[in-house]
Amino acid sequence: AYPCRVRGWGRFFAQRSTDHRGTPEKPGLVATMLSDSQLEAIGLRREGAPPSVTIGMGYEIAAANAEGVLADLDFREKGGYTRDVVMVEPLSGGAPMKALLYSATPDNPNFDRTMLDPDAAAAVIASAVGPSGQNAEYLSNLTQWLRSLDVDDLEEDGLMDLEARVNELQGGQ
Repeated sequence: AYPCRVRGWGRFFAQRSTDHRGTPEKPGLVATMLSDSQLEAIGLRREGAPPSVTIGMGYEIAAANAEGVLADLDFREKGGYTRDVVMVEPLSGGAPMKALLYSATPDNPNFDRTMLDPDAAAAVIASAVGPSGQNAEYLSNLTQWLRSLDVDDLEEDGLMDLEARVNELQGGQ
């Protein structure tokens, strides 16, 4: 496993979660990736702007395990996710490589465009809880990990701002 950067994709908390960080009665939100072309199509990015940048983890899977791992991932990401092949850049350097990226497209039934508004997303994240725990904890774990990497382009996806909004709603926790 290695931290890596993907260009041309942005991360957003706009995918409703009823089985991990929320419930059917009170859905939470999980992160999804949107390509720059998708962002342009829904009016969140102007054409010709510098590419979006998202940092995440890359995993190398042995060929012998690929079928089983893909089956497990396809089951876990069943709520409207699709697969895309992207180029990722390891943060430690080295040549870019192909990777499989799961993305919840804006046309899937669990994608909620109203959650692209950071205030709306923060309100949901601040209060949602599901079988996998508090929605705010999911966001906090992600932002803490990103901070631990000590890289320059963390502000690109607005996660730190979203975390601040959630913390404010939770009384400054």
